Amino acid sequence: MPVNVDKILASEKIAAMITDPKILILEDNDSDADLLCRELKRSGIRFTSKVVQNRIDYEQALESFNPDLILSDFALPSFDAVTAFDIKQSVRPLLPFIVVSGIIGEENAVSLINSGVTDFVSKNNLFALPAKIQRALKDTEIRLEKLLADEKLKTQATELVSANRELLFQNEEKEKSAQRLIRSNELLIEEKEKVRSVNQELSQLNLELENRVASRTKALAESESRFRNMMETIPQIAWTITTKGKVDFYNQRWYDYTGLDITQSRVDGFVKVIHPEDLESCLNQFNNLHKNLEGGEFQIRGKRADGVYRWHLIRLMPIKNREGKLLQWVGTATDIQELRLMQQQKDDFINIASHELKTPITSLRASLQLLDRMKSNPSPVMLAKLIMQANKSLDKVYTLINDLLNTSSVNESQLQISTQKYNLLTAITECCDTLLRDSAFKCKVEGDAILEIYADFSRIEQVVTNFVTNAIKYAPESKEIIVRVERFAEIVKVSVIDKGDGIPAENLPSLFDRYYRVDHSGNSYTGLGLGLYICSEIIKKHNGTIGVDSVIGIGSAFWFTLPIL
Repeated sequence: MPVNVDKILASEKIAAMITDPKILILEDNDSDADLLCRELKRSGIRFTSKVVQNRIDYEQALESFNPDLILSDFALPSFDAVTAFDIKQSVRPLLPFIVVSGIIGEENAVSLINSGVTDFVSKNNLFALPAKIQRALKDTEIRLEKLLADEKLKTQATELVSANRELLFQNEEKEKSAQRLIRSNELLIEEKEKVRSVNQELSQLNLELENRVASRTKALAESESRFRNMMETIPQIAWTITTKGKVDFYNQRWYDYTGLDITQSRVDGFVKVIHPEDLESCLNQFNNLHKNLEGGEFQIRGKRADGVYRWHLIRLMPIKNREGKLLQWVGTATDIQELRLMQQQKDDFINIASHELKTPITSLRASLQLLDRMKSNPSPVMLAKLIMQANKSLDKVYTLINDLLNTSSVNESQLQISTQKYNLLTAITECCDTLLRDSAFKCKVEGDAILEIYADFSRIEQVVTNFVTNAIKYAPESKEIIVRVERFAEIVKVSVIDKGDGIPAENLPSLFDRYYRVDHSGNSYTGLGLGLYICSEIIKKHNGTIGVDSVIGIGSAFWFTLPIL
């Protein structure tokens, strides 16, 4: 398309150096526009600015404000940088136009530069903007000077034609005209030399600009690709924070976890997600880190898309340049809900174990102290009573330690099963007789008297013993305990039935979990909460199943099944 030089020279301002440029800012976000102006002022540039947000204001400002340079966001709600650039080209083709935007991708950045846009600056890299503005203004001045030189050359050529015409019509001025012609030719040669020099400089400048754009475009694309790959492949939620404390990027795991979209996250994402009780503490932690420019970590609760709050470990690290100046913050959130639950379980278990071991050990110690005092004059009655009490305490300690050892074996997959063939009903009867000897409780064993199975005798006895002792502990008013052995096809089912108060339905699914102890009507019972868990693992090792049926006010039936063969 031919260039209308007169129109350009009429519309563009020509000066040796634009010291106080007028900058037109096309930006729909007031905060971003204010950030641009503050960055330019901080760099020392003296300028006058005008901010517009739509096409009408933009076209009016091109005429009324008469800017020296345009800074434009890439995408606006009903307008974009490409359209704004085309409008500018039709009115002020030499006016510098710089796109200032977020991450727009390599393809868009290259397309803008190829279409004639002066330069591109990322909002995450605003410190480079002042230098690019100065360079753009300088480049524009050079191009205007070239146009002025071309215009002067045309003017001189016109004068030369006029001089030749005058020579033809005025013979008497022939000598003078010849001299003027010679002088004009000399001026023309000088101007041509100037134009040639300017053209060489412009060619060199264009080559440098092309190389610079290509290099920066490639570096930008590589840097953006590395950043996105890193942030999107880590398992944690990740985000970046500007030096002003504004979150400008979330990875996909944020959107997957919170269920928020980009707009919701940008407005007040963290306020919506962080538990209200943790919000103030979180802000104080970040302010302290921001003040000291140091990385750190803390724990908060974050709301999942389904409304459930889960504990997360927040880590924040400052990103600095070589001079130690803060560029941005990078944060990650790691889900530690299960870890906190395990930590709580561990603390609860330590408290329970300490309490459960302390009681029998204290009793044993007291018995031994009394025995020591009476060793020189022993009382047969008191001696037997103290020995019996000491043995009971030792039995409790042994039981607790045995539960711990069994649990350790289960956790390390070292629970050993040694199967043998034996009569199940006979073995259970002998176990119950031994267990309830000299006791107020009676055990009624009923079922198939000839049934034989292959199983670990001692382990199955351990399960039956646990079921019976639990019935005694949690249903003390049920003096008769029924143990029923039933055969169903190729499996046998053993049930231990009491007529106690029963167990609430909401507690049943957790009975066989490790460390679980039922809060039974406010009563306090001893134990580590490991017995039923160990029983469950023993039955699993035998390829059987375990469970409980209970009705409030009627009683409970703890049962397990085993394959007969």
